[in-house]
Amino acid sequence: MKMLRWLPVWLAAGWLLTGCGKLPSPAGESVSGQGVPLFQEKKGLRLPDEMKKDFGVEVAEGAERTMQREVRKLARVYREPRDGAPGAASLMLTAGEAEGFKPGQAVRLKAAGADAEFYGTVVRLDGQTQSAVGQAEVLVEFADRQQRIPGGAFLTATFNVGPARLVLAVPSGALLDLADGTFVYAVNGEHFTRTRVKAGAAADGFVGIEDGLYSGDMVVTKGIESLWLIELSALKGGKPCCAAPKKEPAATK
Repeated sequence: MKMLRWLPVWLAAGWLLTGCGKLPSPAGESVSGQGVPLFQEKKGLRLPDEMKKDFGVEVAEGAERTMQREVRKLARVYREPRDGAPGAASLMLTAGEAEGFKPGQAVRLKAAGADAEFYGTVVRLDGQTQSAVGQAEVLVEFADRQQRIPGGAFLTATFNVGPARLVLAVPSGALLDLADGTFVYAVNGEHFTRTRVKAGAAADGFVGIEDGLYSGDMVVTKGIESLWLIELSALKGGKPCCAAPKKEPAATK
């Protein structure tokens, strides 16, 4: 399955390394040559249908959904379940994350390498650590009758904070997380334009967008790694392969 996931990226690399597009081009300039340019500054990427199909590019419209902010943290098990007593783990929250958090709240837990989640319960929120280290310590207890979670293990803890509200949401696969921010490829006529967004709540495979998109905007939901590979080649001074027109056979006399 992992090989299939990266197949479109390998295809993109193949497109860039074959055919035209081996001449240098100043970074940021339009990538041109024989055929249709793949990348143009400010406009973005314009790909032939054949490339879209090869890369598995799919688009979808952003839609409003009622969502609650979801937070994921790493929790460390400091007491393993034993003799019917529940296990216990601790995690740290920032002041913003801890706001509205309270004992009795459910937390979804997942062990490394496991497919299924299980539930724990917040038993204590220690605000004293917040004044000392700037974060609040949360203690979570969980049942584990089969005693599969040893002491010292790390669990992924997922929980909701804040009120649920109506937000513009896109599939999580539409987000491109880079060192300088989070982006989506928005459909702009015949082009895919990389657009900076501010991501918010995440739940059920969707992510709320707090800024950067409008209701009705179309975004690329699959194939974004391949699109970024093509754009990166142009921005770094390369000249990605262009869709050259088919050559007509020479006329015979």
